[in-house]
Amino acid sequence: MNIDGVDIFIERLQGDNQNLNFVLIHNAGGSHQFFSHQLDILKKYGNIIWWDLPGHGNSEPLNSYQMKDLAALVKKICKKLSLNNLCMIGLNNGANIIIETVVSQTLPIHSIILIDPPILMDDSFVKEIHYFIEQLDHPEYDKFVKTLVDSLFIETTTSNKQIALKAFNKVDKKSLQAIFSELIKWNDSSHGKLKKITYPTLCLLTDEHHCSYEKIAYEAPHLEIGKVIGSKCWATLEVPEQVNAMIERFLKLHKNLI
Repeated sequence: MNIDGVDIFIERLQGDNQNLNFVLIHNAGGSHQFFSHQLDILKKYGNIIWWDLPGHGNSEPLNSYQMKDLAALVKKICKKLSLNNLCMIGLNNGANIIIETVVSQTLPIHSIILIDPPILMDDSFVKEIHYFIEQLDHPEYDKFVKTLVDSLFIETTTSNKQIALKAFNKVDKKSLQAIFSELIKWNDSSHGKLKKITYPTLCLLTDEHHCSYEKIAYEAPHLEIGKVIGSKCWATLEVPEQVNAMIERFLKLHKNLI
């Protein structure tokens, strides 16, 4: 799909019913394939729209990666596809894009699911992001990515590692640098954003590498918060059975809103 002169890779999968339209937004450095283990469960409740962020996978880069621009892009995609009853699901920075979208854009949203949103981040994690930005210019970037992938999985299959390796090796590095730099700026002004969310929201946390349970619970006690074990970062790939079970429970609890 061409959006404002930029080609964005989008795939639509028809579900068993037409009740919901799931819009999946992956992590910075990843691809739509980071949600590959969620397809079967989501198809039971609606259609799936999964896509590659600009500069990732098969999507062309943008000139600007400000969070407001990414949120506007999400809205344009949803409007161009004439989507309603949206359940937006985001992983890591994809969750932050969803937060910005629902507080700054007007869309027919049913619910949102945030998986490890890097929001209200500790200084130590911000330093990790700065380090990653520097490594994007390293001549042995491929070796760095291999080390990164090995360290961010506690225990997973070779096929899951290949999904991550392929995505990080294919990403446009300038795009990724811009996204991570914008993430740090956005985080500095993120206080209060969770309070503005009025839709049913499930927030799944792993080992609190990206965000703290206490901070999110204090900032937005109205959110439904779930805890995932056995995963450090990419729970959708590593422990899909836990993620999928909590997603299904959440959807069943809010099916009366469809």
